Amino acid sequence: MGYVGYIGTERGDFVSITSREYLQSLVRELVKLPTETEWVEFKCNNKEPQLIGEYISALSNSAALCGRTKGYLVWGIQNDTHEIIGTEFQYRKMKKGNEELEAWISRMVSPRINFKFYEISMGEKDVVMLEIPCAEKQPVQFAGVEYIRVGTNKKNLKEYPDKERELWQAFDTTPYELRMAKSNVMEEELVVLLDYPKYYDKMDMPIPRNRDKVLDDLQNEKFIVKNDAGNWDITNMGALMIAKDLKKFDNLHRRSVRVIWYKENSRLDAIREKEFSGGYAFVHEDIVQYIMTIIPQEEVIVEATRKSVISFPEIAIRELLANAMIHQDLQQRGTNPMVEVFKNRIEFSNAGAPLVAIDRIVDTVPVSRNENIAGFMHKCGICEERGSGYDKIIEATAKNELLAPRIENQNNQFTKAVLFAKVPFEMTTKEDRVRTCYMQACLAYVNYEAVSNGDIRKLFGLSDQEMTKASRLIQNTIDAGLIKAVDPETAPRYKKYIPYWA
Repeated sequence: MGYVGYIGTERGDFVSITSREYLQSLVRELVKLPTETEWVEFKCNNKEPQLIGEYISALSNSAALCGRTKGYLVWGIQNDTHEIIGTEFQYRKMKKGNEELEAWISRMVSPRINFKFYEISMGEKDVVMLEIPCAEKQPVQFAGVEYIRVGTNKKNLKEYPDKERELWQAFDTTPYELRMAKSNVMEEELVVLLDYPKYYDKMDMPIPRNRDKVLDDLQNEKFIVKNDAGNWDITNMGALMIAKDLKKFDNLHRRSVRVIWYKENSRLDAIREKEFSGGYAFVHEDIVQYIMTIIPQEEVIVEATRKSVISFPEIAIRELLANAMIHQDLQQRGTNPMVEVFKNRIEFSNAGAPLVAIDRIVDTVPVSRNENIAGFMHKCGICEERGSGYDKIIEATAKNELLAPRIENQNNQFTKAVLFAKVPFEMTTKEDRVRTCYMQACLAYVNYEAVSNGDIRKLFGLSDQEMTKASRLIQNTIDAGLIKAVDPETAPRYKKYIPYWA
């Protein structure tokens, strides 16, 4: 509940929690502001409880966004002139239904914040001030809604996604992964929400007989945190990694992975859509195996025996799926990591722009938005440590004579990786050929090698008689500024090529 303070000399024996001089000085400084700021609001006598609650949310969030430790709602100040006119607002006598105002507001605000009311005598005028701490770690809600100030207007935070992203960035340095997904959880509820037996199975460890050991292990993994009340808070990382069902967590239900299977090469005819809502540490393998069962297969004759050959290399699917899970922007709401399976391609999409330049994705030391998640996924054997695995992906597609995957930065909001099925050389586009040639040069260079005409022929399944096609492609890639000859003076048939940046 908010704390009630009283400042005055003639109205009773209340103990002042802050000096009268300080609060009077604070009021005088606030009214000096040229206009209402995003962290200060002036009122005369408006005493609508709902409105007060909404302003607590808006001013708390705006204070955090503005780098202020507190926001203020002040009654008794004329809005336009900032003249101290006094107020008849008596918060201590107000009720909402049968509840006192403060008790009702405190119950409706989430998370709980220690707001404080003060009555301040400014000469012959009485002023009421509501002091509101800035939001920490997460936006402050009132009645389940997050508000923000835009200029001098109170708005729904969800209507301003840029403001919401800025607000999250303004919070302390605690990574999003380690912020709370669910607070004040009893031990009995932990076992309902988190699949700790699967965690031990994934880590190839026996389940401890002692519950305290289980709790210690989950704490050490940063999945749970003990709170001041002696109960437990589940971190976003804990939920994302080992939740039984992400839909049980209000802020994470859109982090489930969706897989959509289409009949042909367009989105007009979907065969099936499936959502995987378990923790990533468990469902990654489930999703891979599901994709492997629905992707197209072709019949080939090998040594007089008919065999089914899968259109896409499994290792590439594993790595691209892991990337979409690990490197997504978890603070961007409204979109799931998604895999779309077409007859001629598979598309992997996630929120957040690529963190490294697309043309340097093979050689650049990778980074992740979610280092803790990346670390645990590596610990589980799902991905390389802090790695994108693009060298594995390029190597796998090359061995299968496939085009290199296409990585797209979509409006600086999303990343899409497209894995292509095998098509004849003549049916590929110049853009796809050039990209594939360049990516192969990158892969060769990081392995201290260079590509030749013969390497490019092998990459595209061209015969020795088709050397001219490979030469033309190499020249197209040079003209695009993506590769260069190691020794320009070498005879054409012996030349080798490296990336432009080498």
